[in-house]
Amino acid sequence: MAMPAHPVNTRRKGPAVGPMSSSTPSWTDDLPVCHLSAIGFSTNQVYRADGGREEEHEFEDRCFHFKCDDIYLYGVFDGHSGVHVADFVRQRLPVELLLGQLTDVEDDFSVKKILQQAFLTVEAAFFETIDAALAEKMKLKLQLPEGLSDYELYQKYPKEVEKLQSLDSEIIGGTSAILALIHKGKLYIASVGDSRAVLCTREPDNKLKVRQLSIDHTIDNEDEQLRLSQLNLDVAGIQQATGLYGRGLAGHPTTRSIGDYSFKGGYRDIEVLSYAASEPVIAEPEVIGGLPITGLSGFLLVFTNGLIKSIEETTDTSQLNMDIAYRVAAEFQFQSTLSGVAQQVVDKVVRNHHDTYLSGMERAQYCQKRDDITLLLRNFDYPLWSSVSPLGSSVSPLPGYNPVTVPYSPHRTETSLSLFIPSPTPPTLTHSISQTPIITGIPSVTPSSVPITQPIFVDVSNPNIPNSPSSSHTSTIESQPSSGTSTPQKYDPTHTNSTGTQGSTNSDTQSSPFLFQRLSEPRDTNSQAEPDEEGYIEPYVDFTDFMRAYEAAANEIHYSQEA
Repeated sequence: MAMPAHPVNTRRKGPAVGPMSSSTPSWTDDLPVCHLSAIGFSTNQVYRADGGREEEHEFEDRCFHFKCDDIYLYGVFDGHSGVHVADFVRQRLPVELLLGQLTDVEDDFSVKKILQQAFLTVEAAFFETIDAALAEKMKLKLQLPEGLSDYELYQKYPKEVEKLQSLDSEIIGGTSAILALIHKGKLYIASVGDSRAVLCTREPDNKLKVRQLSIDHTIDNEDEQLRLSQLNLDVAGIQQATGLYGRGLAGHPTTRSIGDYSFKGGYRDIEVLSYAASEPVIAEPEVIGGLPITGLSGFLLVFTNGLIKSIEETTDTSQLNMDIAYRVAAEFQFQSTLSGVAQQVVDKVVRNHHDTYLSGMERAQYCQKRDDITLLLRNFDYPLWSSVSPLGSSVSPLPGYNPVTVPYSPHRTETSLSLFIPSPTPPTLTHSISQTPIITGIPSVTPSSVPITQPIFVDVSNPNIPNSPSSSHTSTIESQPSSGTSTPQKYDPTHTNSTGTQGSTNSDTQSSPFLFQRLSEPRDTNSQAEPDEEGYIEPYVDFTDFMRAYEAAANEIHYSQEA
């Protein structure tokens, strides 16, 4: 009897949204959170022509970031065909690692074995939870006549078909899973699926070294192709197969995952996989480590495939790991919290993806919708804006890069428009990031083809960027000098603001113009302005230059759109 290959997911949606949420309470809810890490996320979206957006399915990503005694454990789980597997794995993996299993273990081999066994044990436990659903499904299928199409079955046996679909929603589904473990001063990464871990370290020569520590388990991975061919599978034919997720393993997005019973215990029911000598999709993780992290300056990024695809669809970049590392390093200069860094990176990617769709340009065809996004950031002594020393050299705002909090316009206006915000402690770093990262050491390669033993280097030192007063934390729209006749008021670097904090500019020769110029001296605060006959008082702020700059910018954008 033929049944739908991918039945509708009928699981009831819970009210909680977010990678830390769960449909059921768990003991992990009370585990202490690691405050050296943060999460940024965004739910999936389908775009409409009118500019609106809506979710295609419930949010299916899950994650955790725990600190238990001297053990740090981070996990990101990219669920598919429902959230139940990702929920289960998020709750059960810590049980296999944080209840004393690692207490007396120090050598790398033993730690890797424990991580590998944890993945396999959790999947076996999940399959035990669906035993009853599998038995009921088999019993129900035997009661239905064979030789009928799906439409005929639904017409004659609607209740039975709906029950089968409900059972399938419990059986199907799986998740990519990636763990980062810090134990005894070493970092270990264990993963199945296509989520990714990238370690970014600041080297003594001020270069940001970017290393991918995980392996993408997809049909395009040569090692996975070899493994599948040894199972007597036609790899070339599988690569051409399409399904729910497009190009992949008979419609399945990855070659390794937790769950996905139909591609494991039920793989013989799938024609292209039926000749395999054993299960083609496996849950055995590849483990990398341990990497010493003592004295490390940098950050670890763990993110789902939704972030990867969103950037690729928008930019067509061939250096994706470097691109993400560059975005995160840039936000470290603007944000005062790790949560701000992680969420702003995600927000900017989401906004760019939607803007690309609305632009109608060439890449808009690839940006019709996007998947869930989760980004986990773990800091290793990389300086945040709030924690950098005010005694170092200031860093120029990144050319060509604006965080979400800074207005963005691809066009320059003919009028200077600058908003000065005095900062009590201007952000200072010991290096600056160049607009175009420089690859050194590995000519003409992309991150996907670079072995883990050959890291990519991003040159983050740029002596051509001057350390000027404008380099401090100032929200500025760069443009040509103003042609206005009014003289802006000078900012006195020795002036103290209303909170008693000294301003951030320290140059006697350069000044920062205010956006609005006073027409006259400030009024005596004890005197009251007399209203005129219409009830208005004399203005004391001149908006002329501001309105002229606003109109010039609006006209330029209007003309560029017409062109």
